[in-house]
Amino acid sequence: MIGTIRWNLIVGAVGFVLTFALSMGSNIWLTTLLRSCYSFATLFVVVFLFRWILGTFGGLVGLQDAESPAPAAGEEPAKGQALDMVTPDDEEDLHRLLKDQAAPSAAEGDATFTPLDPPKLTTRTQLQADEMAQAVRRMSQE
Repeated sequence: MIGTIRWNLIVGAVGFVLTFALSMGSNIWLTTLLRSCYSFATLFVVVFLFRWILGTFGGLVGLQDAESPAPAAGEEPAKGQALDMVTPDDEEDLHRLLKDQAAPSAAEGDATFTPLDPPKLTTRTQLQADEMAQAVRRMSQE
């Protein structure tokens, strides 16, 4: 594809501004804004298709993308053009880690299991009169 998406944005923005400026005198602002958005979207797609056609069929007529020149015959593609999609085999490392984690628990297996015994929370249903008075004093001071 020839060029960048910046061309699409520039041409779309110019179309938006022109449509907005020319339509503002004869329409309400909401209609003007809506038609300007339609103009932007239409011009964006048209420029995208134009760039795609030039990029696809431009090689037939001698046009070539300046960003990616074709390599000469017999040359290897430039570095960074090939993608290696192979992941390393980490299965042995995974098994070793699992065995290492399982080994200490087997050595401590003779210790008896004791569940946690957290302290129980208690709630008071009736507050003492002096505690209530202190709470009211604190609240009134703040």
